[in-house]
Amino acid sequence: MNLRQMQYLVAVAEELSFSRAALRCNVSQPPLSRAIQDLEREIDARLFVRDKHSVALTPAGRSLVDDVSLILRQLGESVNRARQTAQGLRGSLSIGFGGSAVFALLPALVRGFREKVSDVEIRFCPMPVPYQIEALRNREIDVGILRLPVHDEVVETRLVHREPLIVALPSHHPQLAQSGALSVGELASSRFVTYLPSRGFNYHADLHALCRLAGFDPDIAHEAPTTEAVVGIVACGEGVAIVPASAERLRMRGVSFRPLDVRGIPEHLGSVSFGLAWHRQYASSTTNEFVAQAALASLEEKQVGVDFPAGGSDQTPAD
Repeated sequence: MNLRQMQYLVAVAEELSFSRAALRCNVSQPPLSRAIQDLEREIDARLFVRDKHSVALTPAGRSLVDDVSLILRQLGESVNRARQTAQGLRGSLSIGFGGSAVFALLPALVRGFREKVSDVEIRFCPMPVPYQIEALRNREIDVGILRLPVHDEVVETRLVHREPLIVALPSHHPQLAQSGALSVGELASSRFVTYLPSRGFNYHADLHALCRLAGFDPDIAHEAPTTEAVVGIVACGEGVAIVPASAERLRMRGVSFRPLDVRGIPEHLGSVSFGLAWHRQYASSTTNEFVAQAALASLEEKQVGVDFPAGGSDQTPAD
């Protein structure tokens, strides 16, 4: 029995008319009748009792129609699931995340995606941002949420969020005697805590560029892989740091924050950009759909003049 015969069988059984069944199946009546006759010969059972005025199912016909109807429903559901998977509306998605992205992006992106796509299984993979590039290269995660720009030949990125930079200072720092924004130049006599130099990222180079614009080279006391670690070292009194504004959500004891005065600073050095990253060659349909939904949400936020929320809990790790 082939698919066409199954469809014709159910149509005749439901219409109890070969002519109406042919019209429903968009074929002429003779080939539909021949298909039913072929099926009856194939299974060696009469399926319909028919005369000039009526068509009725035989017991064998009713038994077969019940089973075939179930098969067609299951087949339709399978086709629909396959179509949704191809469109990125079903399947699985592993998200690498860490750091200030937890506060600024992850909740908003996932909630927005869930509103549109409910049948995707999401696997959360917390990891420091520098590790996400290697995880993407090894196809251990589908998408990462990290700071831009990223310079890696196999990783594609898309900007979804910007936020200002701020200054983290130990609670006894003399610059806390004044209120308001601090310029980079006012930090020239301080030692710095910064991010570890990492393949594909500009963290380290950006700090040097900011300080050189202010006329000095930074005295780097410590380097750390995550924002939580950077701010924690600042809280120990070991230096100052320039970090994303969402790091303030850590509310760590022993550290205070001031806005960074960005007057005269190029835009790309005075703020931090966050984006999604994925493997250029092996992105799944679900990954593409997640990226598309995030880009749409980012565009809608810009159009109404707001931004992704930067809220988070005190205990959430930063990058």
